[in-house]
Amino acid sequence: MDDSEYYTYGNIKLERGKFSSPPLLIGTIFYQNETLVDRKNPEIFNTQKAMKRIETQQSLSKKYKIPNLLEISATTPKSMIRYLEFYLDHFNPPFVLGGNFESRVAGIEYLTENGIKSDQYIYNTISNLKNKKEIEIIQRYKLKSVVILILGSENMTSTQRYAYITEKNQPNNVSIIEGLKKIGVEKLWIDGGVVNLESLAHILETHQLVSTSLKLPVGTAPNLFLFQYSSPRLNIKYHTRYRRASIMFIATWFSNFIFYGAIEDAKESFSSAYQSVEFREIIRSRNIKLFKQF
Repeated sequence: MDDSEYYTYGNIKLERGKFSSPPLLIGTIFYQNETLVDRKNPEIFNTQKAMKRIETQQSLSKKYKIPNLLEISATTPKSMIRYLEFYLDHFNPPFVLGGNFESRVAGIEYLTENGIKSDQYIYNTISNLKNKKEIEIIQRYKLKSVVILILGSENMTSTQRYAYITEKNQPNNVSIIEGLKKIGVEKLWIDGGVVNLESLAHILETHQLVSTSLKLPVGTAPNLFLFQYSSPRLNIKYHTRYRRASIMFIATWFSNFIFYGAIEDAKESFSSAYQSVEFREIIRSRNIKLFKQF
């Protein structure tokens, strides 16, 4: 691949404009109600469990030759600082900065004070340019990579999703892509915004449209709809695990990155993505037109 076909973060390459490489898999840690975080005080967490979960993801990434990143989430500004302290004591950038807006702001300020450059992490996420404080933060701290989240209904078509990021529907009569570029953002990631299974179908079609026409990396969190199946009548642990693995399979075909969810779900997510990549290569090498009948 030449430089126009990927974004580079350290030794990680994020493909854009095609789907020939394995997607970048991103696991989230320190999310709300994660078992390793104290329910009463989110600044307290089990460091050994955190280390083990991160190292497991890295090990699976190496085993399956699928790139990985960690998303650091947080529910409070103070806990975000605590999580970043822990992460930077044991690991190196790049990473994704998630959590609620207040926590992200605290994280950006902490990272800046501690010499972590803004091109060493990815800001997740922004959906419009109407929050003046958010735009000011992005511009002041010269953030270079931002994930755009497309917010829409479950039956929002791929054409409508494409229009969401390209039409001049933001303040100052610009599109969200134009507006972010104007304030210095250089690397834009497009997240389709999963609501349910139907929305994922539209999103994967959107991925192909955005990838072809805009040459931007596309991805989503395909497992977000699984909460609908968390019923007391079901064995939640295994029922959702198999659903996750099956939906990761198809999402891998048309994504440059995937927020697969809780980091403890790494095993089935990486193994499923690996099998999908292998199967896709067989289809391509044999020139099999698998989906033509649809």
